[in-house]
Amino acid sequence: MAKEKSREAIPIELSKIEISEQNVRKEGAEQELDELAESIKAVGLINPILVKRKSGAKDEFELIVGQRRYLAHKKLGRKFILAFVDDRMSEDDELIKSLVENVHRVEINPADAARATTALYKRFDKNVEKVKKVSGLSKRRIEQYVDIEELASPATKRKLKQGDVKPQDVQRAIRAAQGNMTKADEMLEMMKKYELDKYQKGRLVEYGEEHPTWSATKIVRESLKPVIERSVVVPLSPKLRDGLQRAVDMYHKGPDEIAVEALEEWLKKNGYL
Repeated sequence: MAKEKSREAIPIELSKIEISEQNVRKEGAEQELDELAESIKAVGLINPILVKRKSGAKDEFELIVGQRRYLAHKKLGRKFILAFVDDRMSEDDELIKSLVENVHRVEINPADAARATTALYKRFDKNVEKVKKVSGLSKRRIEQYVDIEELASPATKRKLKQGDVKPQDVQRAIRAAQGNMTKADEMLEMMKKYELDKYQKGRLVEYGEEHPTWSATKIVRESLKPVIERSVVVPLSPKLRDGLQRAVDMYHKGPDEIAVEALEEWLKKNGYL
């Protein structure tokens, strides 16, 4: 058997492995599993999974990282899978490793990500910087997930799991509703019904924060009204274009929205707002 923390992957029987409760991914693990299984069949397992021995057990393990690789091996009818064994992981270590693995690989269900991120946030005494350091998530994404986990209604979380709403829209509705989750749910429904664009969604948050007594219907209706906007055309260097595209991919926002937020932050920092 492996030493306390194996530096080399060892073959472990699939029947000896169970998925840990600390594994972040609760939904979508079998998404595109056929493709992964075919890849493993063709070229083998490139990245071994990570496991930990069960307490008091010699040959029984909990899977911490690599759930989809594990499931793909089962689908292929394999009896063994290569794994790294780390018996010194605490529950926090397990949660962190699982969160980082899933967030930065196949798209994780945002409701699951929100739950795990908020658990870390609480374990680190609500220190966003610590969560950022161990997870690799941006501060904005951490705050988004915490808002969703702590404030979103059960109905909205179910919609997130089903892919009916986007996490950034949930956070917008939460901010616009100022903590009134019934109101937030109403706004989410209307955002989808009237197909608000990114500018209208931005105004929805602005109007909701400025007018907390307004109803959800009034906030949405005001957001839908046409407004006169000034545009600034700025030539971007290849470096700036690449950086902006990465931000768009990470935050799932439009480039104009990100550019406006960056400009607003700069103006505030330099005392112009």
